[in-house]
Amino acid sequence: MAFRLERIKKIIKQNDILSIDLKFIDMNGEFRKVTISKDEFNEELVRYGIGFDGSSVTGFRKVKAGDLVLIPDLNTLHFDPISDFKILSFICSINEADTRKQFEDDPRYICKKANMYLKSTGVADEAYFAPEYEFYIFNRVSYDISNNYSYFFVNSEEGYWNTSFGGDTYIPIPHQKGYHKALPSDRYFHIRDKIIKTMNRMGIKFKYHHHEVGAPSQHEIEVPPTPLIKAADNTVWIKYIVKNICRQEGMLATFMPKPLANDSGTGMHIHILLKKKGRNIFFGNEYASLNKTALYFIGGILHHGRALTAFTNPSVNSYKRLVPGFEAPTTLVFSLGNRSAAIRIPKYATTEKSARFEFRTPDATANPYLAFAAILMAGIDGIKNKIDPIKNGYGPFDKNLYELTDSELKKIKSIPHNFEEALASLQTDYEFLLQSGVFTKNFIDAWINTKFKESKQFKYSIDPLEYKIYFDC
Repeated sequence: MAFRLERIKKIIKQNDILSIDLKFIDMNGEFRKVTISKDEFNEELVRYGIGFDGSSVTGFRKVKAGDLVLIPDLNTLHFDPISDFKILSFICSINEADTRKQFEDDPRYICKKANMYLKSTGVADEAYFAPEYEFYIFNRVSYDISNNYSYFFVNSEEGYWNTSFGGDTYIPIPHQKGYHKALPSDRYFHIRDKIIKTMNRMGIKFKYHHHEVGAPSQHEIEVPPTPLIKAADNTVWIKYIVKNICRQEGMLATFMPKPLANDSGTGMHIHILLKKKGRNIFFGNEYASLNKTALYFIGGILHHGRALTAFTNPSVNSYKRLVPGFEAPTTLVFSLGNRSAAIRIPKYATTEKSARFEFRTPDATANPYLAFAAILMAGIDGIKNKIDPIKNGYGPFDKNLYELTDSELKKIKSIPHNFEEALASLQTDYEFLLQSGVFTKNFIDAWINTKFKESKQFKYSIDPLEYKIYFDC
C-alpha cells in the first residue's frame, strides 16, 4: 500500500491536483461521492477511511446505527472523465465505522463475494460479462404529478411526430425505423462519438455503437466481455459518462426501460461466459457451440429467472418493456438466435473465443453489482445441481415465441408480469443467493421492503389514460 500511496501522491503533484473524489455505489447502482482536498489524502485516510451517514442512503442503515466509512480502492484510480479540471477519482469500499470491517451489504462487495465464490467452487477462475447499453436521447423533458393533474412531455429532433424543430427543417426517422440509421438521419452520432472517446480515455473499450430501432432517439453502445467486477464498474461509469456528455450537449439521456409507450424499450442485454486458466469453458458441441457446463449455467438462470428479475429489472417501468412485441424477452426459455427468448445464443458465436450466450431480460435500472452477482449465483447453482434446461422444458425454442398457440404457451414459464410479482418470487426463491454469504438475508429483506414501498406509490397514482377511458362512464 505504501508504494501505491507514494505513486498516487506523485500523480497528484505532477498534475497539480486540488480535489479528489471518493465515490461509492448506492442501492440503485448510482455513484454517490464526497470530494476531499488533496491535503486530506494520506495514509490514515487510505487505512481508516472517511465517515458518512449510511442512514441517509436508502436501504443502507437505520438512523440509530447509521455511521459507515468509505475506504478508497486504490486500484480504481481514474481522472474524473467529465470535470473541466483534473480531479482524481476512486471507487470506495463501504466499511463499518467502529470495527472498520467490510460492510457486508455494500453492493460492490456483494459482487466481489460472488466472484470469490465462483473461484472457490473450482468451476472457473473468472466470469466475463458484456452488457449492451441502450438509451434514449431527448431534447426536452418535463413531467409533474399532483392531486389534480399529471403529465409528461418529451421531444426529440428525430421524433417522427416532428417535421421541423427550431427552424431546422428535415425529414424525421419513421416510427420504429431507426435501426443502424446513418447521417444525416442519425443526428446524434457526434454525441455517441464523444461518449466512446471519453470511455477510451478511461480505458473502457467498445465494440461498436449505432442508432437503435426507436426513432426518437434510441442508441446503443456495446462493449467486449470483461471480468465481473470490472464489467460492473464500467457499467456505472458508462451511464455516468452518457448522462453527463448529453447534458454538456444540451440534451438529456435516459436508461428508463420504457420511456415511450409505442416505441422500443431499452434493455441491457448481457453476454456471459466463464473462463478457467484463460480458456472459455462454455465452448463445446452439446447445442449451438456450447457444452454441458454452459447449458447447466443457462438452466440455473432460467430456473431462478422469476426471482432474478427482482434485481435485473428492479422498477415498475421495467415491466412496461417486458410485454409481447418489440422483441421483448417475456418467456424463460433459451434459443439459437431468437430474440424473443430470455436467453439467446448468437448464431455467429461458434468459436472457443466467441462461444457465449446472451441474457436479454435485464435493463439498466438494475444495480449492476447486484444484478451481475445474482445472475452468477443462479448460474453456479445450475452447474452444481445440473439443472438441464432441455430436460426441464426451457427449450431450445428455435421459432418466434409469439407465434406459439395458447396451449403451447401455457407450458412455458414466463417472467413476472409486474414488479410486485418479481419481488414476491424473490421472497420464495432466494436460498441460492445466500451460498457462501454472498447475499445476506438481511440485505434481501431490506431490498424487498424498500422496493415494495417504491412499488406501492403507483397504486395511488391516477394515469391520464384512466380519464380518457373512464371519465365519461
